Amino acid sequence: MYTRHLCVSANDVIGWVTNENSDSTRMLGELADDCVTCGKEAVAVHERDGKRFFVTGEYCGFAFLTDGTLIEILPRTEGGTAEGRRKLCAELCSRCGYTYDLSAVDGAMNFMEYFISVFAEETIRIIKSGVLSAYASREENLTAVQGTIMFSENIRRNLVHRERIYVRHDVFTPDRAENRIIKAAAAMLVKLTANPRSSHLLKETLSFLDEVRMPYDIAAEFGKCINTRNTKKYSTTLSICRMLFDRNEGTAFSGDSILCAQFYRMCTQPQVRKKRVKVVRRKRI
Repeated sequence: MYTRHLCVSANDVIGWVTNENSDSTRMLGELADDCVTCGKEAVAVHERDGKRFFVTGEYCGFAFLTDGTLIEILPRTEGGTAEGRRKLCAELCSRCGYTYDLSAVDGAMNFMEYFISVFAEETIRIIKSGVLSAYASREENLTAVQGTIMFSENIRRNLVHRERIYVRHDVFTPDRAENRIIKAAAAMLVKLTANPRSSHLLKETLSFLDEVRMPYDIAAEFGKCINTRNTKKYSTTLSICRMLFDRNEGTAFSGDSILCAQFYRMCTQPQVRKKRVKVVRRKRI
């Protein structure tokens, strides 16, 4: 849950590099370095008249830092903050396939909370319609024969306990790749949101997916997802999960000081006259 909220526009100054805000400078500097590494100028370090400062670029979105700071970068619009947020929300919906409803967008809700609310609403919709399950092979000690007896393992484990039989059998379980990815995203986002409704829906999701394991390798889990008629209802939710976890999507940013970040290039940004500045690489503090 964020404790500090900075809302700025594209091509605007976030803050100056000073000794008084060394922690904020370090975290913003790491975000700027990550943007340089990814080749996306969402936040950069500039220098003018011997003074260094952080400035936003053409990318808009949010960054949640480990000190509880939420940085929200909005498109420049004539309608101000509310219109900028609506424009950014519409961009998210077009990317993930969610139906954008202007009347449902609260102008006071920051973009990160809207991002989380879309994921939470879509996930609950999947749960209400019924999550998909699949057969999975399981080996365990039972008191009755189910499936195939694993003789060598049964002798090793049950030489003394003759009342048990070690078998391999198939179980119909919701523990499949799509649900594991959703659980990982819900566990991540529930720690960030300050919206009571989103928090409730995400906790309900985690409770319902209690039987589902947390994934160890999310990239591998995406490779196991199957695109069929039955999994069509997962498309929007999985698109948001890709934005969160897949660096190849071009929206996810990560780092030691970054809990979560999403930035989208807004192609329709109005041209802003800039003063000549010198772009510098950040010095390690």
